[in-house]
Amino acid sequence: MKKTVLFFAVIFLSLLTLQAKPKKKNTDQLTLLNTKWILEDIFETPILHTPDTAFIIFYSDYKISGNLGCNNFFGTFSFGKKTMKLDYYGSTKKLCFNMETEAQFSKAIKNDITHYSIEKDHLYLLNKSKVICKFKGK
Repeated sequence: MKKTVLFFAVIFLSLLTLQAKPKKKNTDQLTLLNTKWILEDIFETPILHTPDTAFIIFYSDYKISGNLGCNNFFGTFSFGKKTMKLDYYGSTKKLCFNMETEAQFSKAIKNDITHYSIEKDHLYLLNKSKVICKFKGK
């Protein structure tokens, strides 16, 4: 009799476990650090498509790196709750057919970026209240 009760208890608990739905994590909101942010807009103008995808990555050791649309770049950054300061150090120097995105993105990240905002999978780098760059997280 005890074996039968134990058997049904195990079956009952197994069924409960299978029926229970795991809590859904809120993965819609990306984090600033260690996300590859693909450039979409500069100064509210969509960027031109280039052979190399323009992007930026913010690392937990306060370094940044990415691609300007042709050349790779690197630097450091600091940030607070919603504030940010980028220190662009340099980039590689190869010549590409279309350097327009390169020039715009380089100018944008050298600009006085003071704030950032993340809305789900989009990152906005701002200068006071003006959007300088818009990125999509990957």
